[in-house]
Amino acid sequence: MNDTDASREPAELPDENPNRPREYHGARTVIAGAGVVLAVAAALWLTLLQPSEGGDGGVVELPYWLPANGLEVGSNLGQLAPDFELETLDGGRFRLSDWRGQPVLINFWASWCGPCRREVPALIRALDSHGSKGLTVVGVNIEESTSVAQDFVGEFGVEYAIPMDFDGAVFRAYGGGGPSGPPRSFFIDPDGVIVRIWAGQAPDEIVEEHTAEFADTYATGHVGQLLGIKSPPPADTEEDIGIGLAVGSLAPDMLLTRAEEPDQHWLLSGERGRLVTIAIVPPGCMRCAVALGLKEARLDGAVLLLGDDQGTERLELAWTHDLVRVYGSDGDLQLIEIDERGVIRSISDTLE
Repeated sequence: MNDTDASREPAELPDENPNRPREYHGARTVIAGAGVVLAVAAALWLTLLQPSEGGDGGVVELPYWLPANGLEVGSNLGQLAPDFELETLDGGRFRLSDWRGQPVLINFWASWCGPCRREVPALIRALDSHGSKGLTVVGVNIEESTSVAQDFVGEFGVEYAIPMDFDGAVFRAYGGGGPSGPPRSFFIDPDGVIVRIWAGQAPDEIVEEHTAEFADTYATGHVGQLLGIKSPPPADTEEDIGIGLAVGSLAPDMLLTRAEEPDQHWLLSGERGRLVTIAIVPPGCMRCAVALGLKEARLDGAVLLLGDDQGTERLELAWTHDLVRVYGSDGDLQLIEIDERGVIRSISDTLE
């Protein structure tokens, strides 16, 4: 947005509801008639005439290891944000729940949307200013081809993740669609709760004010994903294998640090393609430590990659709180054998 555009905007966006003082509508969204008709027509054109690229993913259930705290999932203030998993523009994958513990700003956009184009430079500046505090910005593209989205990203120099909502299902789960077109932005706190909504373009000064407040309130000082349990990529199989801790289930992913090299990360799904055995050593389990030959200094807990089908390798990894909650309930050793697809093949409590 240039200075001329900004001068036309009010200092604040009007409240949608006096009882919801933190839910906002952009000033430009109150312009009815031709603007709405054009936006709807553009959306229909994109849906009907642009080639569909398919793509896996969409709205998914929250992982079982994440507490819901009695909250409902929905698109309103105070509700848990709907979890989703989408292919990203660079060929990767983005799952919202993998960012639990971090403040996340989700912006739904499309290249044909004028307010989206005017708003995105302010979002880029906000991330530059507050990303070091832990703020994550995600730009979900709605129902466009990768080539169109790539042109937009190149034009504006967008560097944050761009998940591709090819069929618009995620946007609809967040209350979009029909006259409620983009842009729409949602502030998601570290517990996964929606704490602020912009429906429409936010003026530059509002972007700066609200993102600064959000980043300061929930600052983690950690850039990127936090360590712990994550949702794994799908198994390379035609079967629909659910995630769990039972034999035949897809093992939850783990993003952990090496105990002796804390700056080095290890990802369980990075071991796909080979058979591995994970030893889950609950904190303080002396019997486990003796069985594995751990040093006493490591009795605060460890997870070890014991070996694979290509040889034996011992890799000590540091615990995280969610690992303790999910794996440490019985306080005993667990040996989990995981096959090349990432599926649990066996579980035991002995090294034999």
